[in-house]
Formats: sequence, C-alpha cells, structure tokens
Amino acid sequence: MTSVLSAVIVVERTEPGQEPVRSSLNEPQAHCLRVTFQYLDELLGTIEDILDEPESGTAFPRFAPDIPPDQRKAIEDSISAIRSRLLRILEDQRIPGERPVVPASRTIRFTLTAMDIAVEELKPRHMKRFGEVTEAAATELNGITVELHDLITGLDQSLAEREEE
Repeated sequence: MTSVLSAVIVVERTEPGQEPVRSSLNEPQAHCLRVTFQYLDELLGTIEDILDEPESGTAFPRFAPDIPPDQRKAIEDSISAIRSRLLRILEDQRIPGERPVVPASRTIRFTLTAMDIAVEELKPRHMKRFGEVTEAAATELNGITVELHDLITGLDQSLAEREEE
C-alpha cells in the first residue's frame, strides 16, 4: 500500500538517440533537493559578496582582500560550474525551479523602513538608556537622525515614483 507522501514520481524524458531519463524521487524528496540547492546557491552568493566587498564601497569592510586576481577568477569559475551543475541536476530530475515572486523594489523599501527605524533609535530620547545625553550630544544626535532620515526617505521616494510609472 502506497501513501500519497511515498508515491514515487517517475518522469520520463526522451531525447533523440538517448534512453529515457527517469526520476524516482517522491515529491518531498524533490522539494528537499530543490530547497537544498537554493540554500547552496545562497551560500555561493555569500562567497561572491565576500569577493566583491573591496569594490562594493561598503563603509565598514569585514574582510581583508587577500585573494589574488587569478585565484578570484578560479573561485568565480568554480561558482559558475557549481551553479550550472545544480541547474542540470534539477533539470535531469525534472524538478521545476521557483519563479521569483517578490519584487526587488518592495524588498528594498522594507529594508529602508528597517534602516529608518534603526536611525530613529539614535534620537536622544532613546540614547538615554545608555547614559545621560548632554545638550551638545542631543543636538548632534538630532542632526544625525534628520540627515539620515532625509537620505533614506529620498531613496524610498525615488523607488515609490518608479513603481508608480
């Protein structure tokens, strides 16, 4: 007796001159494979972020750029080869990928909201929890928060305008 969860998905694909390719993964196994591959792709993206950090212009670099150009190229080529193989395996297993559904602009705008909240926490009334805030410090903190709020709001409005177009 076979339950729905243990039902085997058998997919046949024939290409001219080739034997049919069969997948014997059930749906949960196929889902696990795809999700694991998505995680591997995220980790590869993390490696790319590390490699790209020196050129990113980040204000607070975390990594010392100790990878010479030839080794960087080898790493990038390996990342590309791994991603290609992940996609071929999914294709061979006839496991569909997921289409992106979250607009990048929405994610950026949510991130800007988080940034705005973090900046709000720099106001003198919130900074009091770390000790007395002098008048001079309050003036500086208020100026910092206004300036950063303005910059964040400007970027958010720019994205909002593009969404309306």
